[in-house]
Amino acid sequence: MRLPLRPVLTAAVFAVFAIPAGDAFAAADVAATPAQRAAAIAATLAQAKELGADKRCPDDYRAAEAANNAAVGCVAGGGDCDGTLAAAELAAARALGRIRFIEDLRSARHDWQEAAVRYDRLVGRIATVAGLAIDPELVGEAAGRRVLADLDREMTALRIRADSLEAVNRGFGAWVEGGRAAQDSTIAELRRELTAARHALWESQLRAGVAEADLSAVASRETLVEDREAEVRRLGQLFTPQEGLVWLTPDGDVRVRLTGLKFASGNAWLNPKYDPLLDKAAEAIRRFPDLAPVVEGHTDDTGPRAANQKLSLARAQAVAAALAKRLDAPAASLSALGMGPDQPVAPNATEEGKALNRRIELVLKAARDGN
Repeated sequence: MRLPLRPVLTAAVFAVFAIPAGDAFAAADVAATPAQRAAAIAATLAQAKELGADKRCPDDYRAAEAANNAAVGCVAGGGDCDGTLAAAELAAARALGRIRFIEDLRSARHDWQEAAVRYDRLVGRIATVAGLAIDPELVGEAAGRRVLADLDREMTALRIRADSLEAVNRGFGAWVEGGRAAQDSTIAELRRELTAARHALWESQLRAGVAEADLSAVASRETLVEDREAEVRRLGQLFTPQEGLVWLTPDGDVRVRLTGLKFASGNAWLNPKYDPLLDKAAEAIRRFPDLAPVVEGHTDDTGPRAANQKLSLARAQAVAAALAKRLDAPAASLSALGMGPDQPVAPNATEEGKALNRRIELVLKAARDGN
């Protein structure tokens, strides 16, 4: 995988010196209609051309021009243009930001040696986060290529490991349906390993994507992940070990297992004594306003599966309604799912394992690509 020196070095200097990205996004925030957004995009594009973007960074300018034409056509057609307008806003902002950056360099406020040194520091930071070692003799493009090659190898190994665990997990999953309780512990362990492998793969893909993209995005992407992890750690301190467990999933979801919340056998009545614990669960939702809350009900494998499915849904709905009331939100704003006995976290062969499997989990779901 080749890492071109000039665009990446330019992006690194852009990130280091914090050149403004442009005014298109600010204009889009103010615009209330598609026509107003389109006008703001055209104004940003005109500003970029006035600064010479069509000559000094023609690729960025042509891309912005094409995105603008697509947006204008969509608005004229009267369709749903939100995605097209957003792409045009981003392209125009990038073109304006790029020409401003070039103009800043032309004004000789920053020398190239300093920019190259800071670029090497950014590459070194990526390598450190990924646990990679860089030959101290490598600098610039060579160092960047080495980091990307090492990340590629790490991702390939993790993909192979994840695929292998997935295949083994599918085989053992069939045994669960057949009632082979003796295999529950092995299956749970395999699932934990698979989750860990997916988490490691997710982190590697994130780091590789950051390394390949404009390095101007490195700080913001890393900060997003670090902030989410830090907030999850702080949320975990809100619960005692007897009340709940909190962790961040490989997909970026936040899970809160309410271990201290129990229901009577075969019943979905929510005892008022759990009000303090539900207050903490509601606080968890408030701390992540950008994540969609979902309440999952789980049971052990005692009794018919259909009955367990129905009971787990009723319990999840009771908790979701209680949380919605605390948040002054409509009951329908919190989704409730009945998972039944299908996702055990411990072997059902023992009473202790069954008690762990009878649980409520609050899932704060991150938006997926394309959603």
